[in-house]
Amino acid sequence: MGEGKRGKPSSELERLRIFESLATEYFRMVELFKPDGAALPPDSVEGERRHWVELFRAALLRKFIVRDEHVSLKLVVRALRLCNFRVDRKVAEGTEEVARLFTAEMVQGRRRLLSGLAQDDGPDLFEDVLYGRLLHGDADRFRRSEWADDYSRLSSVAASRFDAEHALRKALDVVSYGLTNELLRQPAVPPDDAGPP
Repeated sequence: MGEGKRGKPSSELERLRIFESLATEYFRMVELFKPDGAALPPDSVEGERRHWVELFRAALLRKFIVRDEHVSLKLVVRALRLCNFRVDRKVAEGTEEVARLFTAEMVQGRRRLLSGLAQDDGPDLFEDVLYGRLLHGDADRFRRSEWADDYSRLSSVAASRFDAEHALRKALDVVSYGLTNELLRQPAVPPDDAGPP
C-alpha cells in the first residue's frame, strides 16, 4: 500500500517543511502537557486527565509512524535522501540513523503487548482504539477494542508508540539543520523514478 494522493505534498521539499512544522508542534505539545509528579491512581481525576492526554499524544504521533502517512518517518527519510543535493555528510549520516531508529515494532505497537490482548500478527491495537473509539466509531474496531476500558492496558498499548519519539526527534534535528543551512532542495529526478525508500 503506497502513499495516498489526497493531500499529498506538491514536492519532497514541501514534505520536509510540513514535517518540520508538525514535529515542532508535536514536541511543544509534549512539553506543555508533561505530567508533573509521581504516578496517580487511574480512578482519580488527575489520573484520568493524564490518561486522556496520553491518548491524545499517541494519536498526534500517529502521522509520523504509520508508513503511508504523508509525513511518516519512512517518507521523510526518503525525502531527505532525495533532497540532500550537496550530499552533506551530517544530513546523510543523520538520515541513516533515523532509518535505523525507526522500526516496524514502533508502527505496530508490538513491543509492550500484554498477554491476551492480541495475536502477534493481528491488527494494530491502537488503531482499533483510534478508529473504534476516538475518531470514527467503526463498529468492528469498537468491538475489537472493548478491552480499552482497562486504563492500564490501554496506557501500555499507547505507550508502545512513544518509542518512536527518539527517531522523530532525530529526524526533526536533521531536517531543521538541512533547511536552515540550505542543504536541501527539490530533486531533479521525480521521486517515482528515484527507487525505493
